[in-house]
Amino acid sequence: MESPPFVVFIKIFAFVLLSWILIHFFAVLGIFFGVAYPLWWLFAPKQTVCFLCRAKADGEMCPLCRKTIDKNKNVSPKGLSSAIFNGILLLVFWVVSAGIVFGESKILFKLGFPPTPKTVSFNIPPKGEYRLGEIFPMAIQIVGVKTPINAVQADLSFDPKRLETVEVSTKDSFANIFVQKEVNNEIGFVRLTGGLPNPGFFSDHGVFGTIYFKGKTPGVTKVEFLLSSLVLANDGRATNVLKELAFASYLILPDKLSPEEEQRQEVILAPVVLGEQSDEMISTDSTRMIFYEKNKILGAKAGKEILAGAKFNLFRFLLNILEKIDRFVLTFWGLILNRPSM
Repeated sequence: MESPPFVVFIKIFAFVLLSWILIHFFAVLGIFFGVAYPLWWLFAPKQTVCFLCRAKADGEMCPLCRKTIDKNKNVSPKGLSSAIFNGILLLVFWVVSAGIVFGESKILFKLGFPPTPKTVSFNIPPKGEYRLGEIFPMAIQIVGVKTPINAVQADLSFDPKRLETVEVSTKDSFANIFVQKEVNNEIGFVRLTGGLPNPGFFSDHGVFGTIYFKGKTPGVTKVEFLLSSLVLANDGRATNVLKELAFASYLILPDKLSPEEEQRQEVILAPVVLGEQSDEMISTDSTRMIFYEKNKILGAKAGKEILAGAKFNLFRFLLNILEKIDRFVLTFWGLILNRPSM
């Protein structure tokens, strides 16, 4: 009588689970069992089992013990050489188990485990007061870098009725490759995308770019980063390590600038604009490369993981536990193999 499909599924699941447990158990202790097996046979030969004798049927020949198997009598190794071969068999199983665990850890790494911690934040001046027509800078700083980063996408929104973006500057930026600079004063949107090659940027803080705004109408206005903003780690899988989104509130006063003050502003802004133009003219053998494109470079949906990160995910929870087990096994042997001799 055939078993019901549900029972078959339970048996297969139990077999896979027990095999997985045995593989990880042997990946840690298999080498000790392999070395200790011949010693066990010396002290308790009748209580020590030959694995091939146990696996084969009655009447078959065991290649290790070189005897006909009779499970009614005993299945212990016939001699020391057979015990040694059984120990070698355990060592082979240990090597295979360790290899499976190592491969499993590589696959989990590609899937994002262990997850690179989200520690990075954008830092901008939180508030300020400016007059009508006054141009003021808003430097975008990157803070909280615990893992080297190599790509940044800063997307900001602002009220186009109260503010106007005059310039987006990459002067003094830690990044040396810029692929996108987009300004839309009709809807109130700014995007700056850039980065740097391996080994990336690794410092407590650094300026990524500076946005120059101009006050248009009096009142309180808000500038904030959008969910499409990204800070990608140089961890081999481009993990978004952006922890939180910043915002700033500015008060545009009704006082207007005098003609002399407006001229001084143009003088102050001129080196920034000219500096950007000269950067764009730098040859390709320079350390700074700028080639802006209008199409989207990094997906806007990726930023939503900032909000989704707090939600519980059973599948990711189980994979995270699996990664910790693999890391324990690999760290265990790493400490033993790298342990200095006394």
